[in-house]
Amino acid sequence: MPGEWEEHEAVWVGILRPSGNDTASAAIIKAIYKNVQVKIPYDNDGMVHSFNWFLHTQQVDTTQLHWVRDSIRTTWMRDPGPLFLVNKKGERKVIDFNWNEYGHCFVYNYQLRLSDIITGRIDQRIASYLQLPVVSTSIVAEGGGIETNSEGVLMSTEETALQRNPGKSLSEIEAEYLRVTHCKKMIWLKRMTLHDKAVPGLSAGNWVGGGANGHIDEVARFINPHTIALAKIDEEERWNNPISAADYTILEECYDILKKAVDVKGRPFTIIRFPYPDLNVHGISNLVTDGLRQRFTGKNFNLKNGDTVWRAPAVSYMNFMVTNGVVLSAAYWKKGMPMREKEKDEEVKTLLGQLYPGRQVIQINPFSINLFGGGMHCVTQQEPKAIKR
Repeated sequence: MPGEWEEHEAVWVGILRPSGNDTASAAIIKAIYKNVQVKIPYDNDGMVHSFNWFLHTQQVDTTQLHWVRDSIRTTWMRDPGPLFLVNKKGERKVIDFNWNEYGHCFVYNYQLRLSDIITGRIDQRIASYLQLPVVSTSIVAEGGGIETNSEGVLMSTEETALQRNPGKSLSEIEAEYLRVTHCKKMIWLKRMTLHDKAVPGLSAGNWVGGGANGHIDEVARFINPHTIALAKIDEEERWNNPISAADYTILEECYDILKKAVDVKGRPFTIIRFPYPDLNVHGISNLVTDGLRQRFTGKNFNLKNGDTVWRAPAVSYMNFMVTNGVVLSAAYWKKGMPMREKEKDEEVKTLLGQLYPGRQVIQINPFSINLFGGGMHCVTQQEPKAIKR
């Protein structure tokens, strides 16, 4: 399973708002399309026309984009989309993990809809489109939930894997993860961050989290075969809200695990800490009303009408995306925000520039994507080049 930093044949990009005015997806496409083929799944011709027109207003040469017809529009290409294998001869295969809508069906107690099932099979449809063989498993995982160092090590979160696969032991899940990815060793982080965890009621205090429900690409990433980036909440921000207080501890637990981790040859990794956006700056507040209360009926929700409930969008600097010649990095600061948020934007840009020499670091504000639970990495999926290794 190649590392994301290896050469790409294409990058698949999902569209958040197909009718146009999706500034974040447009910015992603504009940033990368001159360096790598961009492929965009679509399910109706009107989507192609309207979004191409919007891209044209953003000075994108839409003749260089490749639209691929599919049976359903999928925004989150990273997760149900294809994960690729490349062997030493340059031959490729697609991994087909099972799918259960981020485990939400267990959290919120519902049956998967037909649209969920169709979405979960997009990896099979793209494999067919590319005429590639498929390696399938009944074990559930999403692309944003696993990371590889390209040299036989896989990294994921234990709580996430067990939540997605009720009734399975961690050893059973690990065996399948390693089998289908052809990796040899697992690094397990223990817990999801509350920021990214789906719960049936309030996450902590009067805050609600819940992005992709425990994805590792929100907290830890392989930079190269020997280096891991890990998020860190500023000490002075950890007590700003109950989610940050809990997540500070969880991230430090991750740090302790990663400091002890080794690769397949027994060598330790270099760990680099990245800052974390302040949830107090980016959180969304709502007053509790009868209408809002109905969304929490029968769940852990003990607030009164007129109280404030805060929602944590999926803001994270870890959800960066790497492709040919380019690294896409989040930049959140705007006028009126604390200067510390601007410093974080600049710090991350500098770090990524040092870690990926020869690539241009392009900053994009992904907040419109974060509001729906994901980021730039989540709406993209790299298709590695078929190169002999």
